[in-house]
Amino acid sequence: MSIGSNIYALRKAKRVTQAQLAEKIGVSEQAVSKWENDVCAPDVSLFPVIAEYFGVSIDRLFGYHNNSYAEEVKKIIKAADDSMDTYKEIEIISEGLSRYPNSPELKIYLAFSLSMVNRFSEDADERAKAVEKAIKVCTEVVDTCGDQEQVDDALNMLTRIYNETAQYEKAQACIEKMSAECYDRRVLGMVGMLGGKKSYAEQEQYAQNALWKMYWTMSHVLEKMSYTYTEQGQTDKALAFIKANQALLSTFDLGCPDFYAAYKITAYSNEAKACMKLGDKQKCLAALKQFFVVANQVNEVAKSEDFHVRARNPLYFSAILDEDLMEECILPGVHPEKFLPTFDAFFGEDEEYAAFKQAVLA
Repeated sequence: MSIGSNIYALRKAKRVTQAQLAEKIGVSEQAVSKWENDVCAPDVSLFPVIAEYFGVSIDRLFGYHNNSYAEEVKKIIKAADDSMDTYKEIEIISEGLSRYPNSPELKIYLAFSLSMVNRFSEDADERAKAVEKAIKVCTEVVDTCGDQEQVDDALNMLTRIYNETAQYEKAQACIEKMSAECYDRRVLGMVGMLGGKKSYAEQEQYAQNALWKMYWTMSHVLEKMSYTYTEQGQTDKALAFIKANQALLSTFDLGCPDFYAAYKITAYSNEAKACMKLGDKQKCLAALKQFFVVANQVNEVAKSEDFHVRARNPLYFSAILDEDLMEECILPGVHPEKFLPTFDAFFGEDEEYAAFKQAVLA
């Protein structure tokens, strides 16, 4: 890349216009435009000025050793991590910023260390100065960095600092600026912010809606992956995802043992079939027994095909008011006389299976 291309890339990363760059280094906007279009190059006397403005070495301005910057920043961060001391971290990162003044990684790390000072220091003045500086460096990243991931990291750090210092409106503003890629951070930030404000009813409803959406997504991803591995003949992997989905379903059983019973029935059915393919009679029979345990749990109330299997668990989801989340599902018909014979050949003369089948069909 030419020096003009490098100036263009650095300017875009810093999110400044040609006019703003020109004003800072004392040239015309037209001069900057000519550099970036490779019409001409900056005067050699301007190289140190431009490099200092962007916080890079002259070598990097020319495109030499482009990887050295990232490597040096990693070394600085590792040194700070290895120090195992907050004040030493601040010292190491601050020295690193003297060499790389526009590094978003170093600024965000510094803000984190300063936020820790705010947590443990008994000196009110020291805490106030730490918070002020942490906010300043994170705001610089948000205002000047062209990397959305780094901006999100800075916004997340600002959210934490504002929540811890009871500046809740500012915390919410930062949460709202985060990209869609940061759904988890947005949720955690909002739950923390609403709790800090003591808006407990709003916090409960927000948290439960978020929890439900995350549960729903995880369950269906696990289910779909189990089908994918089954289609590929990777039964052992399919079984691992089936078991994970069962564990997720059972997480919400407390207070509601038939929580999503239809999905439990499907999961145990899939587990039994997977174990049959793997030739494991003991685990297959265990899955079949669980299948009918769940079936019997819902038989008392499943008198019609529109049985509301979601049976919202009031312990976890009592505050959900969004009707879009009130998912209904048709309970699959459980017909032992049709379902069990598909396993007869696999079990053969197995006495335990024969006794189990007889009890189910009785």
